[in-house]
Amino acid sequence: MFLLADIALIAFALNSTRPGVTAEAPRSAPRLAATSDPATTPDPAAKPAAPTGVAVPPARFLSAVDDTTAWRVVTGECPATPATPELTTDSGATWESKSATGPTEVTAPQALKATSESIIEFVGLSATDCAPEFVQTFVGGDTFKSYPEKLGGAWFVNPADRAVVHSPAGDAAAPCPAVIALAPRDANSAAVLCDEQTIFTTTNAAATWSSAVTVPGAVNLNMTQAGYIIVAVGLPECAGVQLVALPAESPTVTSAGCLLVDTPMEIMPGNVAVSEASGTLWLWAGNELKRSSDGGMAWQ
Repeated sequence: MFLLADIALIAFALNSTRPGVTAEAPRSAPRLAATSDPATTPDPAAKPAAPTGVAVPPARFLSAVDDTTAWRVVTGECPATPATPELTTDSGATWESKSATGPTEVTAPQALKATSESIIEFVGLSATDCAPEFVQTFVGGDTFKSYPEKLGGAWFVNPADRAVVHSPAGDAAAPCPAVIALAPRDANSAAVLCDEQTIFTTTNAAATWSSAVTVPGAVNLNMTQAGYIIVAVGLPECAGVQLVALPAESPTVTSAGCLLVDTPMEIMPGNVAVSEASGTLWLWAGNELKRSSDGGMAWQ
């Protein structure tokens, strides 16, 4: 079973945008409609608390390979939190833990990307000085190795300064003072979630950013084949986790399903991760890990 990492809630006050952000007014997300699937339709009597505007960096990362295989990892403070990615090949029924800290001394993972059952990579923090460290395995986690020469070509946010985004082109000003989560698509394209629950995208390796798209309750995001998937909690329309789709070429978000969960909404920020592969959405929320093959309308 996975190791649940505890993190402290951190709130940031945002009053201005960073240089290089377009001057357009932020666009608010439309009211999100609940899914019509009977298995996932929220109980009308359920009244989750409204989003508070407080977001925290995710304590967990999830990267799916296909409909049965995925990797996940939890994070926390450096150097106290070991990097122990977990692999499932049976749709999440069981997980096998691997140690990346042992062979590399990396701690506190800040990202996770799985290419296959055998190959994953992530940026963590060195146990020596908590500097960013690029780590990879080609043998299913049987051993890991640090690759300093690959760090410059990676996307990551150093928790020591969340006002900066590192892309394959180098460091660049983030579109807000505090980036909570980062979702790269390729060397040039990525999206960030800021702690005021706004989403910004870039198509030129963070040289410039789009205008803001506001998603109330947003706590994490990831890339998909069509663009990005955002997860939000505490919405009246969904007594659980609401999925919100943002196409790569559009500033308009749309509802993409709801997963009902029993976990109290106040502890959900930081404890939700999402990933898509081979047409299957994986959602790790609180104590639930579910998959959907129809964009989040039904879950198994």
